[in-house]
Amino acid sequence: MTYETQNFKIPNQSDDYSECSHFVTTTIEAIIKEAIEQEKNKIFINTNLKFGLPMENINKIAGPFIEAWAAQTFYDALENKNNKYQLINVESVERLHMADIILQFQKQRKLESGVTAEVDVKATSEDIESSGK
Repeated sequence: MTYETQNFKIPNQSDDYSECSHFVTTTIEAIIKEAIEQEKNKIFINTNLKFGLPMENINKIAGPFIEAWAAQTFYDALENKNNKYQLINVESVERLHMADIILQFQKQRKLESGVTAEVDVKATSEDIESSGK
């Protein structure tokens, strides 16, 4: 068995991929920006640890909290009776999937009436240089 003899499934990019990608990324950005502006981006974690938590691996602790916050933020946008984001479904995905959250948006297209986005949530810290890059 060699690489050359393998039968690969090659995905076809839709004609409106750029338009859909722009729609999804700007909509996700708007949902998160609104949550931050409304100060709904605060997660309170109380511990009894006198010396706090080690910052060198804080992403391993923060990651699940940030994923849960993101899923809740998108779900709140979905449940909002004035759902201005055309969000029609939010699904948290099991561990080890390539995405953390799957979002579906209502969008008229030539062949379909929706767009699906798979979101990989990242935990970053402002006080760690190059974090989130």
